[in-house]
Amino acid sequence: MKLLVVCARPPWPPTMADAMTVDRLVRFLSGHGHRVDLACFAETAEGERALRNGLAAFCHRIEVVRLPKWRSYASTALTLPFRRPMQTEYYRSRAMRERIAQMVAGERYDLVYTHLIRMAEYTRGLRLPKVMGMQVSQALNLARMLEHVSDPMRRLFYGIEAAKVRPYEAAAAADFDRVFLCGPSDIAALERTAPVPHAVVCPHGQDVPPLERVRAAERQPGAVVISGVMSTFTNVDAATWFAEQIFPRVVARVPRAKFWIVGRNPQRRVTALAQAGRIEVTGEVPDVADWLCRAEVAVAPLRIAAGMQNKLVQAMACELGVVATSAANEGIGATPEEHLLVRDDAESFADAVVALLCDADRRAALGRAARGFVEANWTWESCFEKLEKVLLQLTTAR
Repeated sequence: MKLLVVCARPPWPPTMADAMTVDRLVRFLSGHGHRVDLACFAETAEGERALRNGLAAFCHRIEVVRLPKWRSYASTALTLPFRRPMQTEYYRSRAMRERIAQMVAGERYDLVYTHLIRMAEYTRGLRLPKVMGMQVSQALNLARMLEHVSDPMRRLFYGIEAAKVRPYEAAAAADFDRVFLCGPSDIAALERTAPVPHAVVCPHGQDVPPLERVRAAERQPGAVVISGVMSTFTNVDAATWFAEQIFPRVVARVPRAKFWIVGRNPQRRVTALAQAGRIEVTGEVPDVADWLCRAEVAVAPLRIAAGMQNKLVQAMACELGVVATSAANEGIGATPEEHLLVRDDAESFADAVVALLCDADRRAALGRAARGFVEANWTWESCFEKLEKVLLQLTTAR
């Protein structure tokens, strides 16, 4: 197949979940003999150079449109009174529209893949097979944010965006031949607005470190870990809720317990959680798996979540005993008590963490089952093979 992949952020370096997904997708498709052209934005010349250095070997053609932050902020502000979501207006660009039109006119693409609704306006009107990796229902995600946010400005922001996103994402989905989402709950959220007959449950995968590396690491007694980008509201809320409401209950019964908050760009609210010898906020680390492989228990205390939670799959891949909320596990589909423990209130969450810290055999059994579940269901290869099959069906039908 000759494919055009359209995304907002440069997929290299893959420091964010959406960038990592596109990076792995491009590599997978190229490795399976497909020709891949890529179109995306970059904020700086350095970002564009990094992208070309990282993915030139896997792309036949890379087209980059420069979009500095000030222009995105201005576009978002100027279009605030209109119906389109702020996340699509943030990436509004006449230059990108013209660039994609030129690429489509000059190449006979078999199919166009668009990543996330923020880029839907550039491809939804194209007259050739097209799909969109929606990943999650943004309406569902924003609704859950509104349930927990207390800051008045955030509530206003999320409320405005939720009202815009709900009709937009269902309407945009109707213009694509297939839309890929992480789980049934995301599809159900879309269909509260309008039927989405072309929706397919097809999440992305995760890196799985070699088993030898996982088992060679020395677990530190009492170490509990959470990972994720600590600048996102969902992760900040999760880390803060655990540190303030759950971890003190754990320490009262397991005095050796310590809590590692691992992830880049921690907000001030997260850095303020640090306690010498007790809670460590690492910031960005070279490899998150190094920390996961040294902990005894992982937690995913997300009260606000939609779609696939990378942090949960990463922890399970490292043979960790995991305690998660039902919201965190919703898009993963692991079996509670077999692959992980699921708890939703602070007291029972703390009880589950304590139980695992005090029972090495239970931790080991849960970790082995978690790893097996990830290997069977959540590798990049297994997820992208399903996606590739759908793409081939569409191009063959054409």
